[in-house]
Amino acid sequence: MVLIAMNVTAQRKMSFDLAAICSMRSNLNGLNVSSFYHFNEKLIGGIEVNRFFPVNKNIKKETVQVSAWDIDFNFHYLVPLNDHLKFYPLTGFSHTSEKEFIPDSDESLYERFWSFSTGAGMVWELHKWSPHIEYNYTWGHIDQQFLLVGISYEIAWGHTSEKK
Repeated sequence: MVLIAMNVTAQRKMSFDLAAICSMRSNLNGLNVSSFYHFNEKLIGGIEVNRFFPVNKNIKKETVQVSAWDIDFNFHYLVPLNDHLKFYPLTGFSHTSEKEFIPDSDESLYERFWSFSTGAGMVWELHKWSPHIEYNYTWGHIDQQFLLVGISYEIAWGHTSEKK
């Protein structure tokens, strides 16, 4: 019954995001690609994939190339501040795979772990396009902080009741 009720009230909207992301713990920069389903006017949930590009670091007098992949499942609750600006807290969980490559020895070390995500963001809705900024803190094996800045594009299908 709940699934039927959710389907009736669903907006039938999805958004696709592209963003720059920075890991404040490890100073890794990367690209965030995500897709969110809009359950209603306020609740959205989706999957995010982050690729943190390789960077050389000196660890214990050795040059190590560090990179990472991150897959997040997050939910946002949109709180309108005015006609276009919305604040959102976020929660979810993520899986991280970090790689340390030691060029001198051709050795790679992998660390994989799960984390719980919390954070907040702001989105400026401009019709189908929406720039946004987000702070995310992950709790788990390694606590991490992320800053994300990007743009979303929203797609709607079927019958929707939009304000004119």
